[in-house]
Amino acid sequence: MDKLEKYILDNRDDLDRYNPDSSVWENIEKNTGKKKPSFRKIFSRAAIVVLITGLSFVAYFYFTTTSQTDNAGSTDGYLPSHLRETELYYSIKVNSLLEKTKPLLTDKPDLEEELMKDISVLDSICIHIKNDLKDNISNQEVIEALILNYRIKVDILEEMLAVLEEKENRNPKNSPYHEL
Repeated sequence: MDKLEKYILDNRDDLDRYNPDSSVWENIEKNTGKKKPSFRKIFSRAAIVVLITGLSFVAYFYFTTTSQTDNAGSTDGYLPSHLRETELYYSIKVNSLLEKTKPLLTDKPDLEEELMKDISVLDSICIHIKNDLKDNISNQEVIEALILNYRIKVDILEEMLAVLEEKENRNPKNSPYHEL
């Protein structure tokens, strides 16, 4: 044990009977720099914490609802941009081919019905593939299957259009000599 400690322990009762003046404690407090933080500092720190937390929640909910709105509005909201461009290209091409075949199918309702059934089957397969893609976006096989589905639609429509145009060209009604 240290001499100072021994002295304090031996003379504790004598030392405790004196109380220092309050100005002494204030002076000690000023010199140590451990002043109690003011209400203003505490309030400003709390306001900063609340502001940062609030902005974090707002940003989280904004980005969450934005992505959900995109997905709810269309089935391809989760598709990567290059795949959306591919889908747009094939959709335009399919719609264009459908518009070209419709006038040629007006007098062939059974053929038109069969074509529309085939297209709807391919559309349902496309939706199924997109759901697989949503579950496994990095799988290249799923992306290739989706593109293959689009190509099959285009091929069917192009072949149908070629056959219909060939029959239309061979039809004697279109011949300029038909009136004779």
